[in-house]
Amino acid sequence: MGEWRLPRYGRGPYDEVPPVLERVLRSPSHDEEAWRELWHLLATEGLTVSAAGFAALPHLRDIARSGETVAVDRALDLAGAIVAGVHQDHGADELVRAVAPVIAELKRMITRRLGDGDLAPATAMALFRARLACAGSSLWSLTEFDFEDGFYTVDCPHCRLRVTIAIGDYGRYSAYRDWDHGDVRRRPLRRADPGDLDGLAAWMHETARALGFAELAEGLTWLFGRAECPDCACTFVVGDQYAAENEPHHAIDGPVPAGGW
Repeated sequence: MGEWRLPRYGRGPYDEVPPVLERVLRSPSHDEEAWRELWHLLATEGLTVSAAGFAALPHLRDIARSGETVAVDRALDLAGAIVAGVHQDHGADELVRAVAPVIAELKRMITRRLGDGDLAPATAMALFRARLACAGSSLWSLTEFDFEDGFYTVDCPHCRLRVTIAIGDYGRYSAYRDWDHGDVRRRPLRRADPGDLDGLAAWMHETARALGFAELAEGLTWLFGRAECPDCACTFVVGDQYAAENEPHHAIDGPVPAGGW
């Protein structure tokens, strides 16, 4: 393996990665233990990333180029988890900018792989999340999409009331959550017509349907439907407001291009 080049700044396991990555590169389809170790080093718990993760992306891209299905899926999954952490305090913004062409290529690979018909459900969901990360949406990449017992809390964009949104077995409504009385002044959500969705919401819905995730596809029509504020009666798109409040800020001079890679 070539010399491991990584600036000594930010948080990261600088010395531990090369031998583990070497093992993965020697047997990308079979050494499961090496992959587990690499995940632990580069995307701890699938959530915390470091400069080392972004330095590893070209190697993961090369593994994904190999065409071996198991290796491709593992590499794309880990790459997506790393990219989803782009807004963390890793101290590697310049490194992220330098590997932007690699991330763009990984995004294209993920898109092609999602179009294949042989994906196991767990793999399909992992790549669905990876594609969202490469689109610049860390929020949706990491969202649970629990449409059985899902609750979201947002501010009404008009009067700033804190509004609870339920999407699941408890109902599909907006409400004010009272400490003593629970969700009061409930208003039914208005489901979005799939044909009216656009941008990332449209891609998510269309891809979920194509992958056979019927419950996810239906849930997204509620997530990107309209809610009514219990106070001022103004309406807003739930998913748009939730993203506006929770998606990490994309600074003009930040490492993430507008619209992702």
